[in-house]
Amino acid sequence: MGLEDCVDRRTAPFRDRLITVAFSGGPDSLCLLAALRRLGYRVCALYVDHNLRSRQELDAEIRLNRENCSRLDVALEVVTLPEGRVEELARQQGCGIEAAARKLRYSVLSSHGLVASAHNRDDQVETVLMRLISGGSLLSLAGIRTERDNIIRPLIDVPRTEIEDYLRALGLTASHDSTNDSLNYRRNRIRRLLVPSLGGQVKDSLVSIALNIQAAEKGSGTVAVHEEAGYCHLSRNELLGALPFALLSAIYSIYGRFSDRLLSHGLTERMIDCAANGRTLSERAFIMTSSGDELRFYRPRVTFTCRFAECASLPYGLVLCRSCAPHAVRLDPDCLADPFIRMGEEGDSIISAGRRIMLSDVLSASGCPYAFVLQDRHGVRAFFLSAFGGINRIDDSLRLDDWREREGYDLAAGHVRI
Repeated sequence: MGLEDCVDRRTAPFRDRLITVAFSGGPDSLCLLAALRRLGYRVCALYVDHNLRSRQELDAEIRLNRENCSRLDVALEVVTLPEGRVEELARQQGCGIEAAARKLRYSVLSSHGLVASAHNRDDQVETVLMRLISGGSLLSLAGIRTERDNIIRPLIDVPRTEIEDYLRALGLTASHDSTNDSLNYRRNRIRRLLVPSLGGQVKDSLVSIALNIQAAEKGSGTVAVHEEAGYCHLSRNELLGALPFALLSAIYSIYGRFSDRLLSHGLTERMIDCAANGRTLSERAFIMTSSGDELRFYRPRVTFTCRFAECASLPYGLVLCRSCAPHAVRLDPDCLADPFIRMGEEGDSIISAGRRIMLSDVLSASGCPYAFVLQDRHGVRAFFLSAFGGINRIDDSLRLDDWREREGYDLAAGHVRI
């Protein structure tokens, strides 16, 4: 089966839709764009400039990409991230530069309808091999899915050599990302040093492993994972009663929200054991708590101080915003003296309903591992817990007689800022 036949087979169910190609300008995405265009699909190209390489190299790459898109008669949209934005997100979320760049890129792609990504058969081989070497969980060996959310991968069955031959036949020149030459990245080491030594039969076996696990995963059902502002949660009984692949899929999905590292077999077993026994699990990437039938997953505790101001950006992707919700903290900001928000600490307390309430007692009762507090020169004035599954509390000194008629303040999930 030829390259265009493989692409058409994967893309045919979406023939009546506009397809946005995730376009780096490299050989794979250029090949995909050209094939879809030649097959008569409605396509456009989207290039995300992460601002991570030299401006000279990036500008040259964008110029070449514009030329190739013009030649193929395809519209090209270029989204440029502010300089330092990737590094900022990496610091905020405690992940690597590559993971932060990927999150920002997929945030852009998520708003562009149906997206075609140019992962190919060799990418699949490298992914499965990398996860085997790293001791990833069984489900991680499913590798790159052919479809997920709004993304399809029409080249997933096509070897890289066929992609290169296709571009030569069309006389197209792809751009080159200099970071792909660096052996500082694990995937590059596997691609350049290990994969060339593998025979075709070994590569076929690695792809078969991925396809078999994907097939088993599809037939095992799902366990619903729910996203809240500052945590995610699922039913403990539903998880423990699920078929093995559905259980692993839920754990893998949750872990992927907190870390770009591979999920090891040992950590998988610890997560299942703590879920079964209702114990808290504190790891470098997340905190898992259990309360009745609910399992909650939080990001690790951080230390921070942030000025109290509407739209203030807080850890865990949260923002301080106006809210009319019943649990919002309703107060008069003019009554505060140099207010700020920080992570709650042992010993924090407020006077509520005429009695002193310790934050540690509130956390214990709500099952939350932490909360944010509002403090000013007079001391702690409020607890923010709703984003983490608890109830906000306010000091009696800030209570208002007309609070029902006022907007309040609360923490909400912020979108990934571009």
